[in-house]
Amino acid sequence: MLNILMSMTKEGASDGPQFVAPAKTSRDTLITTAYRLHRTRWRILEPYRRLKNALKKLQEDYLKSKEANALMRYVKLGQSVREVAMLEKQYWKLLNIPAQEGTEDANCYVVKIIELLEETPTQLPPTRGIGALLQSTIGKPAESNVDTVLYDSLKARKSEDLVKECEALYAQLYRLTKKYLGLRRLIKELHDKYDATRMFPIVPRYAMLKKMIKATLRAPEFADICHEQTE
Repeated sequence: MLNILMSMTKEGASDGPQFVAPAKTSRDTLITTAYRLHRTRWRILEPYRRLKNALKKLQEDYLKSKEANALMRYVKLGQSVREVAMLEKQYWKLLNIPAQEGTEDANCYVVKIIELLEETPTQLPPTRGIGALLQSTIGKPAESNVDTVLYDSLKARKSEDLVKECEALYAQLYRLTKKYLGLRRLIKELHDKYDATRMFPIVPRYAMLKKMIKATLRAPEFADICHEQTE
């Protein structure tokens, strides 16, 4: 599979990765490649949607808060920011994905992400006793069924269709990873700013809350996803 992923064109002006299957690629290798690309994309989609939904709710709450008086708006803004900032501490709901290094080729970066997430187990919320035992087993049969359905679906497709799917998935995975990291950065900055204002009096903190929300909602990373639907 890695031979396929590394056999990509580097020509042209595109900043993103471009998948090109070697001429003698076996059908089984194409199926495995598409399967791993799908699995990696799914792995990132869940935390990405969680961050996206939280930031879009922050935007909605901010607009609605304008209808309230100053005191009520202060309370509402504080609650809204706190809900988003708390995601930074809920590590089991997120993924730790390294940023692309300045000199790192986009193609090599995508391969690194695929390998990293395949080696990283799914995080579970901190718990003890019987709860930990149940969390370690719940959902595994359903996940196995989804994997089986995916693999069977891929086996039923023509080789040329598998190549096209790999091309699309490769670009989607790169784009999704970059957007996810952008939202992680916004949440981290919001968390740090919120923490730094907790001991301030109401009047200056009210202005600080509005300023940090505006900075978040005006950031390029949010502008990149604000048109997407809440999921």
